[in-house]
Amino acid sequence: MADSERKAYDVDRPRGILSTEDRKFLLGQTEYTSSSGARRRRQKIRERVTNAMLDFRILQELEARDRNQIFEGEERRDLLAGGFSSGYFFLYDALARSRKDTEHIDLNLTAYLSQAIEHVEKTRGHRATLSMEIHREELSDPEEIFERVKEHGFQSLNAAELDTVWFSDEVDAAAFASFLNQVFEDDAEKIRAIDIEKERDWYNKLNDEA
Repeated sequence: MADSERKAYDVDRPRGILSTEDRKFLLGQTEYTSSSGARRRRQKIRERVTNAMLDFRILQELEARDRNQIFEGEERRDLLAGGFSSGYFFLYDALARSRKDTEHIDLNLTAYLSQAIEHVEKTRGHRATLSMEIHREELSDPEEIFERVKEHGFQSLNAAELDTVWFSDEVDAAAFASFLNQVFEDDAEKIRAIDIEKERDWYNKLNDEA
């Protein structure tokens, strides 16, 4: 496990959006004797996340010198890299849940990203525009995909079907990671089974709460 990952899963680190008890609850390290205790914890987390989203407006007032101390330098970049990835996951999921259809998701995503990129690049002395197109395709029935994997192997799947396998507990994570590492053997960073399992856990939690 990388240092940044160990830091992220250190439930006793200083308070961010989540408290220590919030982290323990989300990571399955706390068991409540009553359902009311779990409900109260979930409510507190919802309130904190809501207020964190509102705080982003105020964080625009944070001085450049403070932003630099948070983000500049190789050590800080490595520490926070996972946060960028997870943050984009969380925000896109939030946007998708808050809009009524795909068209409105794409319209708002383009608008939000354009505003952010144009504003930040202007402060860096650049004029920037964003051109974005999202391609979506319906996924095949998962059971049919799993049967094809058993009969013909992972190489019989297209990109969308591989994505289904990535998030499915029906397929052994270690075997899938081994296949992907063979396909992308030139990549310096290897895919680990534990990384696949963690994303599956995250995906399953999203589906359970949808």
